[in-house]
Amino acid sequence: MSTQTLMTAREFETLAGRLGPCELVRGEVITLSPGGLAHNRVVSNAFGLLRDWARQSGHGRAFTNETGLIVDRRPDTVRGADVVYYSYQRLPRNSGPEGFSDIPPELVVEVVGKGQGWREMVEKAGEYLRMGVDRVWVIDPSSRRVHVFRPDVEPLVLGPGSTVTDQDVLPDFHAKTDDLFTD
Repeated sequence: MSTQTLMTAREFETLAGRLGPCELVRGEVITLSPGGLAHNRVVSNAFGLLRDWARQSGHGRAFTNETGLIVDRRPDTVRGADVVYYSYQRLPRNSGPEGFSDIPPELVVEVVGKGQGWREMVEKAGEYLRMGVDRVWVIDPSSRRVHVFRPDVEPLVLGPGSTVTDQDVLPDFHAKTDDLFTD
């Protein structure tokens, strides 16, 4: 009989920096493909739009670069979110964990990358929502669509020429979907 030892989020945190792109899924390390230029362009644009709005509005701050979020425990799952937004209400200025966070941000942005399927993206969105995240944007560069996931509501799909807004989570934020895909 074989017994598998599952890794905890704390153990994963000590190793993750040396492993390359990866996540911890139900205690097991899953290797990810590095993002290509198209993926990173959309991540950079989403981060820039959210960062600029957060700075101007003074409501909070945005983070990027695979922010480690502990979305589940026993066994632990740590996802590397492409972009997150925290209000100062949820994560006060000059505070927060040094490493992976179990504090749910208001918004998580995931960009569909090479080799990622919709089943995986919907699963991740569900994990974020169960963690307590208010909104999840899944951005698909190939269709140029933004899928907005909210708790207990069908996803909203925004195509080219649409405007992304959300008064509850991002007061007075407005961005054209097309701005997510420009150089």
